[in-house]
Amino acid sequence: MPTTRARPDPTIPDHEVLRRIGGGAYGEVWLARGVTGALRAVKLLWREDFEDERSFEREFEGILKYEPISRDHPGLVNVLHVGRSPDEKSFYYYVMELGDDIISGCDINPIEYEARTLRNDITGAAGKRLDTGFCIEVGQRLAEALEHLHEQGLAHRDVKPANVIFVNGRAKLADIGLVAARGQRTFVGTEGFVPPEGPGSAQADVYSLGKVLYEMATGKDRLDFPELPDELPQGAERKEWLALNQIICDVCEPHVSRRTIKSAGELASALANLRAGKRRRRRRPLAPLFVALFLGSAMMWGAWEVAHRGPWAEALGLKEVVVPPAERIPAFLKVTSTPDGADVIDVVDSSGMGELIGRTPTRVLESYVGEDISFRILKDGYRPHEIRMLVPASAADEPLVISAALKIFSPPALSEPWVDHLGVEYRPLGNGHESVGFVTATSWEPFVAASPEMAKRSQVVEIDVAGEKNEVVVVPPGVAKAYCDWLVSTGIDQGYLTADHEALPKFEEKFQHPKLREQARKGGWRPFRVEVRRIPYGRLMVETLPPGAEIYVNGDSQGSADGTLLVDRVRPGRLEVTASLEGYKSETRKIDVGPRDTQFLQIQLEENKSVVLGRPWENSLGMRMVPAGKEWMASAWETRRSDYAMFAEARGLLMPPPPEWSVDGNEDRWNRHPITSVSREDAEQFCEWLTEKEISEDRLKRSLEYRLPTDLEWSALAGLVEEEDASPAKRDQLALDRPRLFMWGQDWPPQEVVGNLADLSSNFSLNRQLEDYHDGYPTTAPVGSFQPNELGIYDLCGNVQEWVEDDYSRNPLDDSGVLRGGGWSSFQESDLDVGARNPQPPTAVDPTYGFRVVLAEKRLDIVDEEDLNSDPDGDD
Repeated sequence: MPTTRARPDPTIPDHEVLRRIGGGAYGEVWLARGVTGALRAVKLLWREDFEDERSFEREFEGILKYEPISRDHPGLVNVLHVGRSPDEKSFYYYVMELGDDIISGCDINPIEYEARTLRNDITGAAGKRLDTGFCIEVGQRLAEALEHLHEQGLAHRDVKPANVIFVNGRAKLADIGLVAARGQRTFVGTEGFVPPEGPGSAQADVYSLGKVLYEMATGKDRLDFPELPDELPQGAERKEWLALNQIICDVCEPHVSRRTIKSAGELASALANLRAGKRRRRRRPLAPLFVALFLGSAMMWGAWEVAHRGPWAEALGLKEVVVPPAERIPAFLKVTSTPDGADVIDVVDSSGMGELIGRTPTRVLESYVGEDISFRILKDGYRPHEIRMLVPASAADEPLVISAALKIFSPPALSEPWVDHLGVEYRPLGNGHESVGFVTATSWEPFVAASPEMAKRSQVVEIDVAGEKNEVVVVPPGVAKAYCDWLVSTGIDQGYLTADHEALPKFEEKFQHPKLREQARKGGWRPFRVEVRRIPYGRLMVETLPPGAEIYVNGDSQGSADGTLLVDRVRPGRLEVTASLEGYKSETRKIDVGPRDTQFLQIQLEENKSVVLGRPWENSLGMRMVPAGKEWMASAWETRRSDYAMFAEARGLLMPPPPEWSVDGNEDRWNRHPITSVSREDAEQFCEWLTEKEISEDRLKRSLEYRLPTDLEWSALAGLVEEEDASPAKRDQLALDRPRLFMWGQDWPPQEVVGNLADLSSNFSLNRQLEDYHDGYPTTAPVGSFQPNELGIYDLCGNVQEWVEDDYSRNPLDDSGVLRGGGWSSFQESDLDVGARNPQPPTAVDPTYGFRVVLAEKRLDIVDEEDLNSDPDGDD
């Protein structure tokens, strides 16, 4: 439970904290003034309010992922900065734009400020419904914000009126403290807004927004759903309200299978159509809205979008133009599409609302040079598109044609006939569709063209169907299944199916034919129809003892089982479920989940010697790994020849030669020397091998990996604080503004032996040695031969130059990698500065080049690609 003891006022860098203005079980909100004088909201989440460290850190990771996403959509409260308390432990915080005042709007008085939320608006209406037009406007804006969030693979998990604030009079989703990757299904949310199937999914967010709309449109509590308001609107508003109520009832339908609006994009489109006065077709709801970045043709306008702020755009007259309203230059547009006849919705402002302005090709439309315009192109049977652009100067001379190449999107709808991308007709059958006839030679040919080996495992025969001759295909079951899988894959590519569909063969069991080959008769080959249906997903609930393990289902990560982890949308069949937790042996269980079935699984874990981030650890090669940051560890020393020899033997590679003139004849000691003459690519392959090795040995959980340190991480190991957002090249430049700094201090040359450098024992000429310096090693030294730094890291100065992960420059014409730390041949002041960088091609090798490894969480892409191909039209 959250703590109740008094806490000190927080200290937030670059902000004057004024007063606490809100709070709840998982955080406090403070009013603060930034260095520019702008007022901001700062949310703090205290470590002691969380049950364990992992939960606290996971929520911190979530806000880090959300920060850049928040600024990409007008319906999300902008997060401007994320940080931690000075001690890095007590709390983390994020700075947000400040919402309107409940009374004075944008005119903020810090002493009296109280945020305007949608909950305030509903409460202030004293049980009366809000204006229908306002409900539709806010609903569409929030639905589009959720759509953007879901496209990034995230879910809000607590959509409710109290978490909707107003900024400059426009509604925005706030309280993003509960945002998490979809599939991370811990039980959160607020009673009445959580759907029966549970929280955490994109569809659950849509259900919650439906309940928000219900409270707005009726004035009643969400627990009263579906009761109607005491007084319905009259006149023209009544028809609009009834249409809105129909949408709300659809979204909030308790049975998932009966909902026809299941995605945020569909809800946004339905509300947009209602705003535009279009009748909603219940059997074929609009598919989710996917933003297609094209202007004119894909290549021409895509290039313009990339370059419109650059010098090339300026030379072509396409530079972004910002002019006062009185000086606006008229411009002209014409919107077309392929095919014609698509509705064009003009999104008139940042609220996301719009109006129907015509069908393609439109009349000539009037605009202004530099105006930010947004059009939606909608046509039944095609994916919706959105065009966003600044009107270029060329549109002032003659109409600019904006062309949209629409992509087919025509998945099967329940109870309606359907035709697939091969032209095959299907009839409705139960919760799916069945092909009218057997698979014919015509539809078989493209499959065989893609898989020629299938020609020998099939036979085409002629049969009589209702007096007509048809050529059908007879095949064994395995080949029919391969055909169905191919049908789904190609159907998804061409917009006729989604990732939520499956195809199954249905055989004619009693089939006989006189011309069947002997192979076909003995093998029981049969003709077959195809059944296409929604995958009848099951659900899995997983607990681990102890809690907190990462759960993998058939190899795919599903999130952390801090409590009961809900994994929905599981394909029916046998599942392989693996639980992985630092310090414990991974455990795998097999479980059968039936169609629309829910199974519970509890996994007991056994302690072992695997890594626990944050604790010193010795890996399978005997590398000493020391904690270096919140979620990463570094090898105490550079990778040794003995380490690399195991990799080389496993991969069948030759060992790189040692440096010349080595005088160390002790083989055991020589194995403790750092590996040299390796490229960055060699080092990266070593890291991949070691990761695979230790995951297979159950020393690492699957979410961890060995890799090279980043340039910034290497600086952190050396105790150097540098600009985070800069490239290594830029950091090199910024080092000119500070005095020289070495691992031993600021004295030059070093007054004592500090590492393995170019000394008197080397075979270099005197002008390539450090004067009066003797470390006893003409080339490399065994790792750990000199004193470590405060972290316990050895040889950050000398021995070998160390590859890091980054490229030196962000200039695409420069593909140099980066080496850090100087080596046994280094003697110049500029080379031994702690911030020195040596740009070299990643393929370069040298007797002074080596590397050390770090161990960290894998950096994964959170976008759920499956969802990009998913459409909720039809039954689950």
